[in-house]
Amino acid sequence: MSCTDVYRAVYAQCDPGYGIGGYDLKASADRCFAFDYNSTGKRDHVVLYRPGLGCVCILKNTCGVFTAVYATSSPGQGIGGYDLKSPNDRMCPFDYDHSGKADHLLVYRPGTGTIWILKNCAGQFMPVFAQMVPGTGIGGCNLASVADRIFAYDYDSTGKLDHLVIYRPGTGMVWILKNDCGSFTAVYAQNNGIGGYNLDSHADRAFAFDYEGNGKLDEIVLYRPGAGIFCIIQKNGTGFASIYTTDTASGGVGGCTLNSPADRCFAYDYDGGDNLDELVIYRPGTGMFWILERNGTEGYKPVYRQDAPGEGIGGYNFKSPIDRCFAFDYASNGNPDHLVSYRPGTGTVWILERAS
Repeated sequence: MSCTDVYRAVYAQCDPGYGIGGYDLKASADRCFAFDYNSTGKRDHVVLYRPGLGCVCILKNTCGVFTAVYATSSPGQGIGGYDLKSPNDRMCPFDYDHSGKADHLLVYRPGTGTIWILKNCAGQFMPVFAQMVPGTGIGGCNLASVADRIFAYDYDSTGKLDHLVIYRPGTGMVWILKNDCGSFTAVYAQNNGIGGYNLDSHADRAFAFDYEGNGKLDEIVLYRPGAGIFCIIQKNGTGFASIYTTDTASGGVGGCTLNSPADRCFAYDYDGGDNLDELVIYRPGTGMFWILERNGTEGYKPVYRQDAPGEGIGGYNFKSPIDRCFAFDYASNGNPDHLVSYRPGTGTVWILERAS
């Protein structure tokens, strides 16, 4: 199925390009994500950072013109006292103060126990939680493995991303932490996976998801690229249970097999409904790009599909194995219904919107 006319670019820097908003995207280590910088409840700013070199930039969008509201040079001093000097450093947004707005930055260095949480105070970031190098982790979870990954999650189904999921693929370890005035404790801690998903492969990945389309990221997607394993779990009492598992003998979800170790998946707002209740699956280096929505109670169906080899989406070809993509609220209307696609090391970045 060819659908490349369904999406169009509202911003495009081809390969090679000049990046965006003064950030050149010329390092292969560069990473990006959407962020609620102004505490409006909207994912309408872009954080770009360069782990290992201390470089961070936060961009706002004014009618398609991107400018920095926070920027350090490369090499730089990091952000809020966190130096970002390790290539292993990672960042993600978090609702630290239970406001319903994921407007804090969580920065961590897996393998060292180091983790900070930063608050934005009129454009200056300051730590509200800090474990130095080396540290002891957070909430009893030691963050002692370089494989450790963290994301924010709505554990209590309150519409707030105020819990943290920490998982260690290949070991079965997964913790969920709650925050009580800066004191973190575990509400879930296991070494045999979660909701029947064993997390015993180093390829395993997970993220928060709105399965029911109710505006709450209170489900978790777990998947194993290259093996076709896909699962959605939901809190069930004090434990978790699967509410969706691989739907065909060939694996994957909605007809997308997930049979390449390069496959990546994330939550997306396809229909502009303010909910991250659709799925994007793409295979960098091949041009494969799928968007899936729920098909009643029967599972998932593609609403956009480019098989491998394919042409990507909206003119962005996804022909490089380093291509990355995430959902973004370009219009600042509460709907993360645009796609940011970028190619670190080349200055290439596109922002795509649905044209029909």
